[in-house]
Amino acid sequence: MLEHLGSCLVRLQRILISTVGCVLALSAFSACQSDGRTLRPANPSQNASVFTASTTTTVLDDSLQPSESIESDGSSEDLPAEDFELHTGAVITDGDFINARYTCSGDGIAPSFGWTAVPDETASLALVVTDLDANDFVHWVIANISPSTFGVPEGEVPVGAIEGTNGASTAAVPSVGWTPPCPPKGATHHYRFTLYALDQQIDLPTGSPSADILTIIDNSSLLAAQLTGVYTTP
Repeated sequence: MLEHLGSCLVRLQRILISTVGCVLALSAFSACQSDGRTLRPANPSQNASVFTASTTTTVLDDSLQPSESIESDGSSEDLPAEDFELHTGAVITDGDFINARYTCSGDGIAPSFGWTAVPDETASLALVVTDLDANDFVHWVIANISPSTFGVPEGEVPVGAIEGTNGASTAAVPSVGWTPPCPPKGATHHYRFTLYALDQQIDLPTGSPSADILTIIDNSSLLAAQLTGVYTTP
């Protein structure tokens, strides 16, 4: 009887060992069947896309802000001259020396001059040349120039234009036309060439005092363009 019981216990032990071995084998087989492509569950903290779009904001410096408008009191001194430009054979670039051909050291001939971008409402043009180092001595006043023309050749006065007397702006002297620059020997003077776009014709004859013409120019100017030339008498 005891021998039979011992034999049963031995068989039971073998069955248990066999069962455990099968379970372990099945677990290993399942592990081997995974190809590694199964995603792991998302971490609770990963609730947004990994890619985050960025935005670049450029902050403009104060110096890049639109400029404020400049108010004008209506005088010719404050008129802008950005597109309306003066060109003359006497001075190619603002601040250059005047070609000696147009001075008392040369032929003393009146220089050519022209313009660009005349305002549509312009009724006439006027050119004034003054010596800034001689109390604005007037070297040339020519007015009633047609804005529909392209320029004035050297030594000429357009048909219908008038010329004022030259000299100090406050006094008339008996000379008209171009007075060539002629500062004292060795002295350097600066000459201002100003072309005005006017809203009217000037109803004065040739030979009128420059002061009278300049007053009308100042009161009827729409726009002004300027060039400054320098000359030193040898």
